Amino acid sequence: MKKKKSVGKIIGIVVGCIAAAVAVFGISCYLILLHYINKRNYVPTNENFTILDETPSFIEDVLNPTSKPAGPDTDKSEVESYKNDVESRADSTTDSDEELVSDVINILLVGSDIRPDEDVGRSDTMILVSINKETKRIVATSFLRDTYVKLPIKNEFHKLNAAYAYGGIELLFETLQYNYGVSVDKYVAVDFLSFIDAIDILGGLDVQVYEDELYWFNQYIHASNLLVEPPERENSDYVDYADGSYQHLNGKQALAYARFRYVGNGDFTRTDRQRRVVQNIFDKIKTMDVGTIVKLFDSIIPQITTNLTTEECMELITLLPEISKYEVVSWHIPDEDFKYMTIDGDDVVAIDFSYYMKKLYNYIYTDAEPETDKQN
Repeated sequence: MKKKKSVGKIIGIVVGCIAAAVAVFGISCYLILLHYINKRNYVPTNENFTILDETPSFIEDVLNPTSKPAGPDTDKSEVESYKNDVESRADSTTDSDEELVSDVINILLVGSDIRPDEDVGRSDTMILVSINKETKRIVATSFLRDTYVKLPIKNEFHKLNAAYAYGGIELLFETLQYNYGVSVDKYVAVDFLSFIDAIDILGGLDVQVYEDELYWFNQYIHASNLLVEPPERENSDYVDYADGSYQHLNGKQALAYARFRYVGNGDFTRTDRQRRVVQNIFDKIKTMDVGTIVKLFDSIIPQITTNLTTEECMELITLLPEISKYEVVSWHIPDEDFKYMTIDGDDVVAIDFSYYMKKLYNYIYTDAEPETDKQN
């Protein structure tokens, strides 16, 4: 009998030690994660944000091709009709079903073209990552920067990427809500230099580069060279050839690959490249060793700007093992239904927001496949 008690006592001690070790390990992991999370640049949104009357003169494309002559302006009556349709649709929009919305985490990834020593820039990349815990699906929606939208509050029509330049993340949120009917209040923003650093720490990316992309690819590598401190040689890291095969790109080259848009179908092809780069980054992260993870955290997290609280960051990290198994859907607005308009010599993309609002809603909030054909 004593022997049984002794064995039971030993087992109890062992179990207690294991539980204590697990608890200590769990606390240690929590503290480590908390240490890195607290390095982020936490900037909550401001209800009393400032809207600029004009954007600074440096807010221009890094490169403006002169090979394409400006076409004639679209008839003013057509432009006014488009604007009226946008405003009428926005005025008739009703709030989304709160029960469905509660199952979804919407986080806007913003890649800005803010230059060193500047506080204002455009949102060069806008990808809405929607995590639906009910349907177990992640939807990555790219918004084309040249889409012609109304900027609420400012009460003017501009390209979508102008919202960030005029009123920061707050005006961009308002603009997406007004034009696309999607509610977003969380964001993660990085600038060009942060992106370059992240790719270099990850060891670069392998992507296919085609012959017709080579010229503009190198032009944007040149632009990347001017961004780094101190600026490098104009032709540093140029790509010598392109035949559709995979090439290993460093941070500057990967940034250029994600940015150029004068080949293929303009911004449509560019957003495809951007999503390929994001997927490539995710795949790299899955196979990172501890040393690389620590280096990435140390270097990149301080360069990330977000309004995600510490608790929200920890919740997302806790969800990672589960959401890594979710189906991933990637697309862009617009896709097959749009038209070009030329306003004051500048090409913009015009879309039917009612159509895309419904399509976006189906993708994010339900498990139904979105419509493939426009219903009139």
